[in-house]
Amino acid sequence: MSPNCKIHLLDGGLGTTLGDSHRVQFTQKEPLWSSQLLIPTHPHGPKTLLATQQSFVDAGADILLTATYQTSYEGFGGSGYAVHSHSSSSSGNEDGDKEVVDGIMRSAIDIAYNAFSTQKDSNGKIALSLGAYGAIMTPGQEYTGKYDDEHKSSLQLSSWHHERISVFSRDPKCWERIDYVAFETIPLLEEIEGVRKSMGEVERLNGKKPFWVACVFPGEGYCLPDGSSVQQAVQAMLCKKDGSPVPFGIGLNCTKVGKVEALIKDFEHSVNALVESKEISEWPSLVVYPDGTTKGEVYNTSTKVWEIREPSGKDDLQWDEAVLEIVKRTRERGFWREIIVGGCCKTTPREIGKLRERIDRLDEE
Repeated sequence: MSPNCKIHLLDGGLGTTLGDSHRVQFTQKEPLWSSQLLIPTHPHGPKTLLATQQSFVDAGADILLTATYQTSYEGFGGSGYAVHSHSSSSSGNEDGDKEVVDGIMRSAIDIAYNAFSTQKDSNGKIALSLGAYGAIMTPGQEYTGKYDDEHKSSLQLSSWHHERISVFSRDPKCWERIDYVAFETIPLLEEIEGVRKSMGEVERLNGKKPFWVACVFPGEGYCLPDGSSVQQAVQAMLCKKDGSPVPFGIGLNCTKVGKVEALIKDFEHSVNALVESKEISEWPSLVVYPDGTTKGEVYNTSTKVWEIREPSGKDDLQWDEAVLEIVKRTRERGFWREIIVGGCCKTTPREIGKLRERIDRLDEE
């Protein structure tokens, strides 16, 4: 712990950047969202994906999240491939395209890797982006946590997550290129426990891999969508339970900037309580990547469209300025091992580039 802990810059909102900057349109008929561009026959395809990720690298991102947030056998099945998830009894029985689908999913790692290759002496890191189970539902339920009956318990969710992550972990070259596993937009305590269980199985078969868990705090509240408090979420993330591995990083994503500082302080209070009780021996890293809008935009999960519902005030800080001030005060308190900060929805390479400049100036002070 140090008031001068290292700050690492994550990239921004891939899907919204594809939509806003590259005019890629997503509809309910495309359950894979930005992962649809991994398919070679897509009108925009891998080239657009690579160009977008390179723009985040050029902006100064230290870590790239892969285009796999909504990848799933269910999503590819809904996109015309003969493949299904074995965690759902209602799925079909055809798996003829499984090897093809696995290859498409793994190609996201190569694209992120190649995005860094344009930078000389790059020390860029790749984080395997894995959204909540709710992210692959139609309409998406990662902001509500209203899952189907076959994906509610920690064991059920562990099985589903393990099936997906195994696509990457069982390929040695692919797995070696992944520096972190990022479980994102997690809305349920049961799912926090489930992803930890899934990583335990991965470690048993393929060795350890650092991972983080980022929860979502939608709307105006300061609880998870299932009603759980930050304290309960932190306990589920860090407490030793059933031998499940502990994430190196914890935090939040896809949450309004205006709520972030209060939530971080709640996280700090909860982690400190675990340290003082000797439940854990050291502080983890903080991972925080809020939504990029300061314009009162709200995501409609049914229509998958950003809608302006609240006018922003004239005195609103720029997103990069607001985030940097939060990070600066957080580092000064001196709790976290390191801080990983970036953007989620509506953050473009422009915002990430401006945040890069502010972080660099902060390090020079």
